[in-house]
Amino acid sequence: MRLFVALPLPAETGAELANWMKSCGPQSALRWTLEEQLHITLHFLGEVEEVRLGLVTAALDGLHLHQFNVEFERVEVLGRAGVLAAAAKLTPQLAALEIEVRSRVAALGERRAADHEFHPHITLARARRGAAVPKPRSLLPLPELRFTANCFRLYRSELRQKGAVHTVIREWQLQRHGIDTSQS
Repeated sequence: MRLFVALPLPAETGAELANWMKSCGPQSALRWTLEEQLHITLHFLGEVEEVRLGLVTAALDGLHLHQFNVEFERVEVLGRAGVLAAAAKLTPQLAALEIEVRSRVAALGERRAADHEFHPHITLARARRGAAVPKPRSLLPLPELRFTANCFRLYRSELRQKGAVHTVIREWQLQRHGIDTSQS
C-alpha cells in the first residue's frame, strides 16, 4: 500500500481553493487537483506492506499535540516536478507535528526521514507532460486562507489511469486545549 500522513482541509477551505482554481480559467499546461484531494502532506511513507499497517497506526496513536492555525502565504512552483502549490506558513506547531509524525513512522515505509526538508504546501496542480507550469504572478492572487488544524489522517494512495485516489484509513484528533484562535 502507498501510504502518507496529512492534514486534511476543512470543507470551506477546500471550496475556497477550488473556486480560486476555477477562477484562474483554463490552463492548458496544468492538471488541477480535485477538491477532495487537497491536503498538506506531513510524511509520505511510500510502499508499506499491509501486515505493517497496524504498526503505523500504533505509532501514531500516542501522538498528543494541540490544534493550531494554518495560514497560506503564496502560490509557488515547486522544483522540477512541475507542481503549482499554495505554500503554508511553517509555524512551530506545524513543524512539531511533522517532526512527531515523521519520527514515529519513517522507519515503517520505504521513504527515509532524511529524504527531504519539510515544505508545507497544498498541491494545486501538476504540469501536463511536456508543459511548463505558469508563473504564479500570471495567475490570480491567492485569497487569504487560514484554518484551524484539528486532526491529521493516514491515507492510502492508489495510482490509477486518471490520477491518484486517496482513501482515509484512520484519523487522529488534535487536542483543543491550548489553541490560539486569534486572527493575526
